[in-house]
Amino acid sequence: MKSMLTIKKIILVWSIIAVSAGIVFSQSDTLWVKAIGGAQFEQAAEIIPCDAGGYAWVGTTGSNETGNTEILVARLDAELNCMWTANFGGSDVDWGLGITEDWSGNLLITGYTLSLGAGSYDILVMKISPAGELMWQQTYGGADWDFGKKIVRHPQGGFLVSGTTYSNGNGGQDGTILHIDGQGVLLNQWHIGASENDAIHDVMPVNDGWIACGYETINNVMKSTVWRFDFNGNEVWTRTMDDPYGFDREALAMTLDTAFLFITGPVYADGITHSFELQLGLDNAVFYEVLEENNFDANYYDCVQHNGEVVYAGSKSLSGIELGRVVRKRTDTAFTGAFEFTGQHRTRFLCAFWNDEGLVLCGGFQPEQSENWQALVVKYTSPILNEVSTEPELIPCFTVGIDEAERVSSGEWGRVYNVTGQLVHERFQWVSPTTQSDLSAGLYVFQSLDGLRSQAFAVH
Repeated sequence: MKSMLTIKKIILVWSIIAVSAGIVFSQSDTLWVKAIGGAQFEQAAEIIPCDAGGYAWVGTTGSNETGNTEILVARLDAELNCMWTANFGGSDVDWGLGITEDWSGNLLITGYTLSLGAGSYDILVMKISPAGELMWQQTYGGADWDFGKKIVRHPQGGFLVSGTTYSNGNGGQDGTILHIDGQGVLLNQWHIGASENDAIHDVMPVNDGWIACGYETINNVMKSTVWRFDFNGNEVWTRTMDDPYGFDREALAMTLDTAFLFITGPVYADGITHSFELQLGLDNAVFYEVLEENNFDANYYDCVQHNGEVVYAGSKSLSGIELGRVVRKRTDTAFTGAFEFTGQHRTRFLCAFWNDEGLVLCGGFQPEQSENWQALVVKYTSPILNEVSTEPELIPCFTVGIDEAERVSSGEWGRVYNVTGQLVHERFQWVSPTTQSDLSAGLYVFQSLDGLRSQAFAVH
């Protein structure tokens, strides 16, 4: 039987928070960079501003239960310092992808779970208090795979959840939209797709319904698609875009100003990935489409508009190095700036939002000499988006919860990682770690050689 997801008991907390790393472009321009991670994998999938100030993000952690993943939620202040982090997980895989805030400051989280639900993977929605406590959780799905991707407020109350389903629909994978109330009760659900694989990645409300984007597969070719629906789920219009060369493409994200919709996503060409930018009117009129063709892989995972400009966030891969990449353009497509997270480690930006306080990005990075990714959050306040020539300082901040049942036995052999996920000891015997002379003072995580047990410890 699948068990309830629980917030893990916090046994050890480390929070290495220094003065925010700053690269000054002018007296008022600052770049803050923070990394959150433990001994294993972490990634931030979406970040939002909170009505009470600061930010909240959702992602995934592999550091708290070896061989498994859990949903990780973090609350940050305006300078990206950690206010709290909390991880939620059961006995199997749990993954966090979408986050929004309700009208009372509570956080709504979506993703997917193998730890509970009706069948295999199921859509998961959780409600978390402003202090990080689990208030309720619900799953949605059938006997096959179901995944939640995005959650937003519904203009008429409750929330919209976008995702994909193999359990329902017209065959294969279909896109799905759920309407739930404030307690997670399912009010309605719609499935979008035909006999081939289809998906919905993003959803956003408009004044008379909502708009979704993703892809349809027609004759074995993925075609980026945008749908507009009324409040009853009736289709108002659909825009399906073919690639001129017949390549697969999908719409991953969109942003909206008062009159225009901006959509972006990847185009999977032969041996290389490009990205497209599409501008639509709310009446489905196409104003422009741009294909970003380069001699390197370029992925846009998100886009956001502010004050007549649009930022496209993602990554580029060149010579085996993946770098977080941001491109800024006016709404008439004129280029106004770019930013690449330089360095000898891999980085990617998966989410962005932009307001008068600055541009905020989240995703992941892989430190040097480490096989594990950490969650990365960047806040950039410069009004002019330029390449950063100096490497930002990365500040770790992480909360580790380890259950008593996961503790290792005396004499057991394993590996030791530091708080940034770097392997510091390939073969280490668990006897009395605090007396080991070959480990400097600090905080570490011991992992058994079979990968089934882990334990945090301090060396004084």
